[in-house]
Amino acid sequence: MVAEPTTPPDGPRALGSDEWPLLDHLVSTVFRPEMFHDYPQLFNASNRANLRVIREGGQLVTHVGFTIRPAVLLGPVITVACIGAVATAPEARGRGLGSVCVQDAFDHASASGVDLMMISGGRGLYTRVGCREVGADHRFTLEAGNAASRRAVTRPGLTLVPLTAHDIPALGAIHEREAVRFVRPRDDWERAFDCGIVMNTPSDFWGVSDGSGTVAYVVVHRPDRVRNRKDGDVLFVRVVEHAGSRDAVAHALSALIDQYGAGRAEVHVGGHDADLGRVLRHAGLQGVPEPSSGTIRVIDFPGLMGKVRPLIAGRIGHDLASRLVFEADERAGNARGGFTIGDGSRTIRLADHGALGPWLFGDPGDTHPEPDGDRSLAAELASALPLPALWYGVNYV
Repeated sequence: MVAEPTTPPDGPRALGSDEWPLLDHLVSTVFRPEMFHDYPQLFNASNRANLRVIREGGQLVTHVGFTIRPAVLLGPVITVACIGAVATAPEARGRGLGSVCVQDAFDHASASGVDLMMISGGRGLYTRVGCREVGADHRFTLEAGNAASRRAVTRPGLTLVPLTAHDIPALGAIHEREAVRFVRPRDDWERAFDCGIVMNTPSDFWGVSDGSGTVAYVVVHRPDRVRNRKDGDVLFVRVVEHAGSRDAVAHALSALIDQYGAGRAEVHVGGHDADLGRVLRHAGLQGVPEPSSGTIRVIDFPGLMGKVRPLIAGRIGHDLASRLVFEADERAGNARGGFTIGDGSRTIRLADHGALGPWLFGDPGDTHPEPDGDRSLAAELASALPLPALWYGVNYV
């Protein structure tokens, strides 16, 4: 039986400056005691307004936290919120408080100018409001015993070197040249090195040097600390972020197998990353379709499409792109309503958020959701899509 509250709920609202111990208790109870340590990007004083909570009496009973960062999508810059540490106290479950707090997070993100929300999960709490897996991405795996492929990715003169926080300037310089990425302040790098947790798992930072400097980096889950690993399982290397020379990244896969004594190494390759995909396929590896990390939901459809209009123009021409009108039935952040794209008398419709996300960013099931309406306009827009899907890496919360 669900316990009835003894006082009216207070919230959803921002975490109070005196409520950190209460939040620590809630997320430690629902998840684990290390949450504040493991997610410093989320749990810090400068982000307090984005930690949305509901309080009953002397306890916080629900929390939905998020960070806000700019992100680059092949040139255009959008604003992205990343949700994490969504928690409801066991005694308060079954009353819809999580759903109320999630909607509050969407509303607060909208008021903060967010275009897109990324959620580090895919349970019903999120899918009911239109969050979906997206991405035309692939996962490539290099087996330790695949001598031919390992020779093909190995480059003479490249060396794997461990990285520390002293290397942040070099890492930042490599990262900022990536065509699809979060715009990452130095604080995020420092917090990642300090806690040693990336994408929910203890991780190591490695550089690839050509003798004159670092030309690429990879962040990997420590093979012996991969979650849900059983005793006796073969060690494997999971690359959870990479940047820089694609030849050097591919070289690192084989070098990491040797470094850890692992049975295989795997890397996620975004659909936009033709260069790394080409290097790995040339080495005889075949990618397996895989969605980008977590789920997404568009917050401000007209705002997002206005920002990526130059990218669309590069694919379908300036004249058509400049004429397109993007409309949402409901206000930004709302979970209801559909979406219309118009070019004069020609219009197409997407029924809801669940259809919109995969249409824009790619459907990992390769079912290619089709909008209703004018078929010629739908076909023209199909040649402008998908937009590149973001991968969390260090920005995971």
